[in-house]
Amino acid sequence: MRNTYAENTMGTRIREMRKAAGMSQEQLAEILCTKKATISAYENDHIDIKSSIVLEIAKALNCSGSYLLEGKKAEALEARIMDALLELKNDQMREVALKQIQALALLG
Repeated sequence: MRNTYAENTMGTRIREMRKAAGMSQEQLAEILCTKKATISAYENDHIDIKSSIVLEIAKALNCSGSYLLEGKKAEALEARIMDALLELKNDQMREVALKQIQALALLG
């Protein structure tokens, strides 16, 4: 999934956060138990990344998964909510959680 535009993609956000953390691709790969080539592919948007891996990357880079996915620096609570939703393993559970959040929003 190569991106030819000079825009802020998930791959560029991963690269920026990795560099801000003072980490090499090799160091991030070691933390994630993968290869440097895989990190390079993530950063260059050559492959899609599973949400569980996005969360592992976010934890390693000390940022939120929602920032890596959406590029928005959310408030701390919003980021934690998004990360909790991403940790749910299947779409059915995510739907249940979403409906509960929507019901709470109606209560005010």
